Amino acid sequence: MNEEEFQKKFEDWKEKYRRTSLQIARIPEKYKTRFMEIAREEFSDDYGMTLREMVRTWDGVYLRPNEELNMKIDLLADEVNKLKATKSQKPKEKYIHAADGSKIKIKEQEVEQDG
Repeated sequence: MNEEEFQKKFEDWKEKYRRTSLQIARIPEKYKTRFMEIAREEFSDDYGMTLREMVRTWDGVYLRPNEELNMKIDLLADEVNKLKATKSQKPKEKYIHAADGSKIKIKEQEVEQDG
């Protein structure tokens, strides 16, 4: 391998390393120690996989439930609005015409149907 090929391989390696590496400073000692313990116990000292799993856990615990809760809150709000609209509607009034020409008022009751 000549100098030029070596330099090219070295530059390729540096670029790959730069894209996939992370150096962190100023980590409180107890968190660094805990992170290293988790990596050793659960991921065979693989810090990258430890970090990946921590991010996935964070996303699952903190982000997705909020989206799901917001969706459920919106559904509940829609249901409440439907109930309010139903209660605010006056019952329909129907009349029966008697033989003598008078009208008899009848209140129609809504019947819920299973759907």
